[in-house]
Amino acid sequence: MMNELLEKYFRAETSLTEEQELKHYFSTGNVSPAHEMYRALFDAFEQEKQDIAIEPLKKVIRSKRKEGIGWIKILSYSGIAAAIVLAFWIQRPQQPENYAVIHGTRIDNPEYAQRYAERKMNSVNEMLKEGLRPMQAMEAVKQSLQPLKKIKETHGNIIETEKDSQH
Repeated sequence: MMNELLEKYFRAETSLTEEQELKHYFSTGNVSPAHEMYRALFDAFEQEKQDIAIEPLKKVIRSKRKEGIGWIKILSYSGIAAAIVLAFWIQRPQQPENYAVIHGTRIDNPEYAQRYAERKMNSVNEMLKEGLRPMQAMEAVKQSLQPLKKIKETHGNIIETEKDSQH
C-alpha cells in the first residue's frame, strides 16, 4: 500500500489526504526499511514548514513584483527603440549601391576604384616577393648542401659494410 502511494506521490498524482497520510507515516518511528531512504525527504519538508521567515512575506512579494515590472519596461523600451530604428532605416535616402571609400572619400566611379585596388594589390604583391627573397636564398643554400648529405649517407653505408664484413 505504501509503495503504491509513494509511486503516486512521485508522479504528482496524490491528493492532499494521501500526502497527509505519507507525512504521518514518515513522522512516526514505524517506517519500513525499504522506505527509510525517503524519510530524509519528508523530514526536510517538515523542517521547512517549521522555519520562520526572517523578513515579512509582503516585502518579498513586493520585490518580486517590481522585478516583473522592470522586465516589462525594458521590453517596452526596446520595442520603441526598434520601431524608431526601423522608421529611420525606411526613410533613409537611397544611395547608389556600388561605391568605395578611399582615404575617407567616397568614390562612385567603379573603374577608378578598381584601378586603385589593383595598384594596391600589386604593391602588396611586391612586398610579399621582397619578404620571400631571404627564404629563396635559404632554399638555394639547402640545395647546395645536398651533395654533403649524400657524402654523409655514403660514409654511413661504408661503416655498415665494414661492420658486416668483420662479423
